[in-house]
Amino acid sequence: MTIAAGLIVSRFVHYLALSILFGAALFPFYGFADPQETQRVSTWLRALLLGSALLALLSGISWFVFTTAGMSGSLSGVTDATVLSTVIRDTDFGRVWVLRLLLAAGLVLLLLPARVTPPRFYAVLFGSLILLASIALTGHAGSDDSAAGLHIIADAFHLVASGVWVGALVVLARLVTIVVRQSRDDDLKALHHALEQFSGIGTLVVATLILTGMLNPGFLSSFTTPYGQILLVKLAMFVAMLLLAAANRFWLTPWLSTTLDSMSGLKAAVAALRLSLLAEAALAILIMVAVAWLGTLSPLGVE
Repeated sequence: MTIAAGLIVSRFVHYLALSILFGAALFPFYGFADPQETQRVSTWLRALLLGSALLALLSGISWFVFTTAGMSGSLSGVTDATVLSTVIRDTDFGRVWVLRLLLAAGLVLLLLPARVTPPRFYAVLFGSLILLASIALTGHAGSDDSAAGLHIIADAFHLVASGVWVGALVVLARLVTIVVRQSRDDDLKALHHALEQFSGIGTLVVATLILTGMLNPGFLSSFTTPYGQILLVKLAMFVAMLLLAAANRFWLTPWLSTTLDSMSGLKAAVAALRLSLLAEAALAILIMVAVAWLGTLSPLGVE
């Protein structure tokens, strides 16, 4: 694997892991009807959070390794104590990344116990928020001299908003899977409530993504450059996600609601909803691949 490819893969996994970690940790605070619902899903939710935290830590290490290799010119530079010391002490990336890796390791430790107490859960939520938002310090916004502060803030909000969406998609997909396997009334009502609650949050998320995306330094880049072409594909996939989200809110969720009492057409409604959520999640993953790739390119088309 080349250094560039390794960096893209590392960035993608890191984005995805932290988005799921933060979004899934936040979901119970608005998506579940009562605290008991959180307790019912605590086993798989903890497993999801722990797996995401581990992936975030490992991909964070990988991101550091390939970035250091890129700075030194070869992977062998990662084993050079002088190179490592220079990156950690003399670069903004190195200083920020060491702190981020320590925080990621701390989140893994918080999630290791079989029972995650409320204080631990709050710590995981807050820590994952910091980890996700702080990625903005290492991107194009972080290296831009003009209006750098505004661009960093915009990027941070963009990352957090995307994390809310991606994490919710994962949790909703899991809830739909539970309904498909068990078809219990409580599970159906929990799924319907979660969908309705996310509909309201989703409007704010979409507005934030659009506004902060327009503030990105590369938004007005030429579509004739590699950066611009990948950005154009990313925007097309984002529009497709918006269409699926609109279908979920204005068609599939009301359809599910009408089947709760009569149970007529329930299987068809759940199947359609599941397919839509999986398609939306697949698009989100592809968008993150594009974002990871964009992070290795110059918005001006100059390497």
